[in-house]
Amino acid sequence: MSEAPHFAQVNGIRVAYDLTGSGFPLVALHGFPRNRKAWRKLTPLLARRFQVLAPDRRGYGDSDRPTDPSCYDNATMSRDVMDLVEHLEWGSFVVLGHDKGAPTAQRIVTDHPDRVRGLIMLDSAPTGARSSAPRDPSGRSWYFDFFRQRGVAEQLIGQNPRLFFGLFLDRNPHLTPDEREYFLETFCRPGSVDAILADYRHSLEDDRERWEREAASGVKVRVPVLALWGGRGPATNASVLERWREIADDVRGAPIPDSAHYVQEEQPELVAQHILSFADELGIAAS
Repeated sequence: MSEAPHFAQVNGIRVAYDLTGSGFPLVALHGFPRNRKAWRKLTPLLARRFQVLAPDRRGYGDSDRPTDPSCYDNATMSRDVMDLVEHLEWGSFVVLGHDKGAPTAQRIVTDHPDRVRGLIMLDSAPTGARSSAPRDPSGRSWYFDFFRQRGVAEQLIGQNPRLFFGLFLDRNPHLTPDEREYFLETFCRPGSVDAILADYRHSLEDDRERWEREAASGVKVRVPVLALWGGRGPATNASVLERWREIADDVRGAPIPDSAHYVQEEQPELVAQHILSFADELGIAAS
């Protein structure tokens, strides 16, 4: 978990990333509360088919945390990735997104369909779909509204970030104590609280409005989509494939049994099998 990352100066910031495996390029975008090591169990299983680029998104992990909250919007996050892809001199690639990394992945394929061979989404609903996801009766999404309380959320979280971010990591009993501590430490670094809040505020406000406008005007994902979700997670009773088919024409997918939200950590072998089968469909051969 503590291996030193690569670094690249892209889009005005220093981005940390891991680069593993050999084969067709694949970009893996993590969510919250994780960083590039969210893929640590999955990437070895893909190593013969894909070269996986796993960056820390801006504000996370070992990447920079700009102080300007306006630079955490989806378009800027997408530009970070595209500039990193150019830095590596990649042509076409596959995009994989999970949780907060999913909207960035969707933005990349929406804006650059000529560069992306396929889109893989893990336990993530499409942004901008006309139908709404069923409300989570557990109350686990309470923090969405809390994060939007400007001037309040910053102060309350900042008083004890270990306690606050630890609440989210404690939802994941599959993490070892060392894994939990590794992720938690990165969220307690200076600038992390403001970065996380800016990321969520954009996704819940102006980014959401842009997605809805685009969906209303008929903008669609024009690359093949593989959607996988946890068989006992928040998407268990959601019409995942139906929602994806509202915004994409070429969709396939399946639930991952015995897994909640972090399918790539809880059932990496099953997730890898689906991704490799998808690679077969896309004509991506083993290296």
